[in-house]
Amino acid sequence: MADLTNKEIVAGFFQIYNTKDYEAIHKYVAPDYIDHGLPLQSAEAAIKILKLTHKSFPDIQVVIDDLIEESNKVVFRGRFSATHLGEFVGIEPKGAKVEFEALEIFKIENQKITESWGYWPLSTIINQIRDD
Repeated sequence: MADLTNKEIVAGFFQIYNTKDYEAIHKYVAPDYIDHGLPLQSAEAAIKILKLTHKSFPDIQVVIDDLIEESNKVVFRGRFSATHLGEFVGIEPKGAKVEFEALEIFKIENQKITESWGYWPLSTIINQIRDD
């Protein structure tokens, strides 16, 4: 099997949101992965966050707009859409539609994502699901 490019590794990681194939994370993410945007320090912790995301937003879908590579880092810019169908940050679901854009930088070493730094617009998400 041919090696994946760094961009293919990051794209594969984001497909997990669309497919819910949690075991695929081991193909793309190092066991000691660190997400600097969340208190995550393992691939298993990343799986837990993905499962929690799907519990709150079971139909979440990601569209990749840009993957930009420089050295061993890939910058992701993409759009997310979902329906709020499970509790999220203490807010009970009312079926609100959510759309937002996110940015994240991934460091890749030895064909695995080892670190990431992300910007997810939490206030934008909360404003879309909050009962006003």
